[in-house]
Amino acid sequence: MSSANDTHQPTIKVISRDSNLALKQVDEVFSQLENLNYELVATKSLGDKNKQICLMDNPAADIFTRELDDAILNQQADIAIHSAKDLPFPPPEGLEIICLLASADKSDSLVSKHDYTLEQLPAGAKIGTSSPSRRKQLLDERSDLEIISIRGTIEERIAQIDEGKIDAFIVATCAMERLGLQHKISQRLPFETHPLQGNLAIVAHKNFQKASLFSHLDIRMEYGKVFLLGAGIGNKDLLTIKADKILQEVDQIFYDDLLDKKMLDDYPGEKIYVGKRKGQHHVKQEDTNQLLFEAASKGKNVARLKCGDPFIYGRGGEEMHFLQQRCINTEVVPGISAAQAAAANNQIPLTLRNISNSLIFRTGHKATFPDHQENNQDKQTLVYYMGATNLSEIKQELLREDRKSTTAVALIQDANTAEQKKIITTIGEMDQCKCKSPLIIIIGDVVSEQNPRPRVLYTGINPYNSKVTGEIFHYPLISTTPCHCSVDPTEFDGFIFTSKNSVRHFLSKYQLNSDQKIFAIGNITKKELNNYGIKTDYMPAVADSDHMVELINQLQFKNLGYPCSDKSNNALHQLDNVTPVICYHTTPIKQDKIDLNNFDKIVFSSGSTVDAFFNIYDEIPKHIRIHVYGKHSQRVLNKKGVTNDIQAI
Repeated sequence: MSSANDTHQPTIKVISRDSNLALKQVDEVFSQLENLNYELVATKSLGDKNKQICLMDNPAADIFTRELDDAILNQQADIAIHSAKDLPFPPPEGLEIICLLASADKSDSLVSKHDYTLEQLPAGAKIGTSSPSRRKQLLDERSDLEIISIRGTIEERIAQIDEGKIDAFIVATCAMERLGLQHKISQRLPFETHPLQGNLAIVAHKNFQKASLFSHLDIRMEYGKVFLLGAGIGNKDLLTIKADKILQEVDQIFYDDLLDKKMLDDYPGEKIYVGKRKGQHHVKQEDTNQLLFEAASKGKNVARLKCGDPFIYGRGGEEMHFLQQRCINTEVVPGISAAQAAAANNQIPLTLRNISNSLIFRTGHKATFPDHQENNQDKQTLVYYMGATNLSEIKQELLREDRKSTTAVALIQDANTAEQKKIITTIGEMDQCKCKSPLIIIIGDVVSEQNPRPRVLYTGINPYNSKVTGEIFHYPLISTTPCHCSVDPTEFDGFIFTSKNSVRHFLSKYQLNSDQKIFAIGNITKKELNNYGIKTDYMPAVADSDHMVELINQLQFKNLGYPCSDKSNNALHQLDNVTPVICYHTTPIKQDKIDLNNFDKIVFSSGSTVDAFFNIYDEIPKHIRIHVYGKHSQRVLNKKGVTNDIQAI
């Protein structure tokens, strides 16, 4: 057991593998969590217990995490600390990564007898590794080496060199450094490594109510987001309203060949071409994946615009998996597919009562549809509409077609609404499920590829810049409208902007002088100022009004203007050298009540959204994790008696 001295903090029960490296990783995490008490439970994973399992043979994805995950799901521990690259994807149902820590050294290193470099090793030398990627890169450099599959702790691998069983092995540099064994490194290698190598991840139950204790260490708060957008087909008019709104907000737009470039002219983001056509590939798919990852990991909000629909022959599934495996927040926005558009344009109904009652999509590329699978029904995906009252009949129909009773089925009720419910079952058991209309039934092996994400209720105006991971449902509780304000901007030394709304409403009426200093809270506000050609001079380290006050108090300004809402009420209003300039009204929206138990998280963008929420609801269910912009919103929640875990964004 380890603990800090401050007994006022809650005690976190931590489970870890019992290797020296894993325990060092726990120490590394809690060295950054001042005064946070913890109790340590060390255990062996499946991979630790069964070292005869060869990692070259594609073992179970959770070989190093299963026992730890089970402990959390069974409430035997609060969190588990892992090397991020060991995590399975998707995570087990009920678990989520609550924190991804900054990486240590991401490189690979060579540890060898006589401190030889890779070039100095003699032909036929035995090199140990447990990674197919490392094996390939080793052989690309030295095809004359013998690659040996090895298992065990780093100390055990060093012992194999000392005992003459191997001549060298490849290891993550950060692992050697964490163990204080960097002096045994013979050479750092220029190998391509896993993007999460060196990162540690904290995993908890999705309803864990102390996640906010770790949020300040989560580097994903600095990440951007990737939107996989369907562009429709043929013309811009077939782009969805949601996709259009997102394209107006993102920093970069990656687009394809089959897209009219003119449709991008109205959007401010940087345009990056990643098209590929048969026989004329411009950018390889793996390179596109990497570009998206790099952009988002540098804080860019990115739209990956695809002709038609991202999930119908658009490789959207590949890109989604690639990004989510690397902890990038990814959202998919459907589009009108070529099949739908072509049929509608030629007035050909894809389904018609008494003539056609089923629909199967197939690709014309033989490479993806081998002859021996052409008629294999197990490789098909079926979609049923309006089947809520006929599940038994549908089941019997599928079994008569000799489809396997174990084939996965997703029953999605009220899809894409606040009331959405999903049941994962099989053909053999689907008729035991209770569902109501409207219901979409998806049948096939693709159902097993699902990655359940937390459902997020977003109460502010613009959800598209939200850094909260999950499936966001927009439930706006406020609106803003400009109001009459008469002020002479030249009277002020500078201006304080705390939101995109304040920038838009104020600068739509007034111009600023180049010698006036500009303060901004948060990167979103700064970006909006940039859109108006205005440079930000000062930003607090933490994006809230309290830290802005601290920054202003360190500087010498006589009179700063503060464009704000009529509902604004934060620490800036208490400063003698700050003059609020009300330039817009914030009005609550009376929404219909929804079942909050369908959601895992709620985002409040301001104190006004909190007030509007409690005009509709009496309380927030205890399982819900709350995310807020700024301490003022958190204070308003506290005054309402909310005791849920509250995490600042």
